Amino acid sequence: MNSGLKAVWAVRNLRILVLARFISNLGNGLAPVAVSFGVLDLPGGNGKTLSLVMVANFLPLVLFTLVGGVIGDRLPRAALVGATDVLLAIFVMGNGLALITGNGSITLFVIVGAVGGFLNAIWYPSMSALTSDLADPKILQESNSAILLSSNIAMIIGTSLGGVIVATIGSGWAILIDGVTFLIAGLLVFALRGATPVSPQERKSTIAELRTGWREFRTRTWIFTVVVSFSFVVSAERAVYSVLGPLVADENLGGPKPWSWILACWAVGSVVGVLIAGKFKPKYPIRTAILTQFPLFFWFYSLAHTNQIWLIAIFAFLVGVAFDLFYVLWVTTLQQHVPKESLSKVMAYDVLGSLALAPLGLAIAGPLAEEFGATSVINVIGFIFIVVLVVPLLFKDVRMIESRHEVANHESSEK
Repeated sequence: MNSGLKAVWAVRNLRILVLARFISNLGNGLAPVAVSFGVLDLPGGNGKTLSLVMVANFLPLVLFTLVGGVIGDRLPRAALVGATDVLLAIFVMGNGLALITGNGSITLFVIVGAVGGFLNAIWYPSMSALTSDLADPKILQESNSAILLSSNIAMIIGTSLGGVIVATIGSGWAILIDGVTFLIAGLLVFALRGATPVSPQERKSTIAELRTGWREFRTRTWIFTVVVSFSFVVSAERAVYSVLGPLVADENLGGPKPWSWILACWAVGSVVGVLIAGKFKPKYPIRTAILTQFPLFFWFYSLAHTNQIWLIAIFAFLVGVAFDLFYVLWVTTLQQHVPKESLSKVMAYDVLGSLALAPLGLAIAGPLAEEFGATSVINVIGFIFIVVLVVPLLFKDVRMIESRHEVANHESSEK
């Protein structure tokens, strides 16, 4: 991993991207605690209003991500990533100032969440494909790992500070700082726009390009199957992470500080996951990536059945390891197997499919928690999670898809 990181750091544009993601994720570390407890602290704030705010953020992301994928293959990806970060910064900083001055409201949270969801729909497909524009294919997995490593170290710092800032000076200041980090990161990435030219290709209509992306997406069974499965996985994880977890923390664990410590342990695990991913190149990456996800069940179980913060934090650490190991293996495999001119569109279908059920999960989590209790809802989610994680492993294409690195080594040995 060290030699891989050195190779990444030697490339100026990759250095800038790594730095930008570090700065942005300092703010992203603050956001889960700041937004959740900012909403809960407002007049009328409860599980239902928290669900409303989270749905407002995720629904536009699901609705517009395909358009974002088409745009990401038409325009310089660095320009899109940078511009959307800068625009989002303006709205987030405005929300933070409103809370600081006593003018915050559920309505404003919903508006900013919706705008953020739309901008993220443009941002995510381009960001997922941006590394392949800037990195030599020989260090592609190392570059993905380095960017995630930087992001996750920043998340540790951000989440560790998040609970303290929220508990001492308020959610508004944490949200304002989050916006400032978006602004700085966006300007850094926007400066790379000249290094991410668009591949020359015949210009098609948006519908035609969406059809091309859909064909690339659906004809690869391993992609389609895993994305459908993870639509349920992500819905469950987001419902607990964004709604049910903060409710449990508020009612049973002591509020924002212990919740931020738990999320900080998640972030520490993410760093470890990225370090492992930088060295670990399994022959069958998707099979391995799925098998690593089972610790999420134990995190769900611990939240529902104990108030021992240290135990919940340990499982959060393991989830962090699992999620980021999965992400690196998944994205790298996509980048290796999908043609570059279609990559943003396929990434868009990946985002759309993976997040398709997240708005529903977020929408019903709060009301169900108010009716039956957060712990009961988490128990049901844990059972569903086990079922949907096993299903993709039943498909041979999912189990047997090989890393291009391994394929290349095999071909070389035959020669």
